[in-house]
Amino acid sequence: MKGLLHFFLRLPVIAFRMAGIVGVANRAKRGFKRALLDGGLPTDVVDELVEHFDPSAPLRETLFRFSRK
Repeated sequence: MKGLLHFFLRLPVIAFRMAGIVGVANRAKRGFKRALLDGGLPTDVVDELVEHFDPSAPLRETLFRFSRK
């Protein structure tokens, strides 16, 4: 019982840390896209590269793999 209470008290901290990780990943994705566009690549190529090298894609695949079955 004490462990469950401790978990629910720590849940907001865990949620805010996860949100911070998502924010960092999104910022990196925007910076990568901006750097490619500044490098002179066409927009369609940049969009494909950003989609392919998305840092959150493996995490999303892991989290939502079971919900697709």
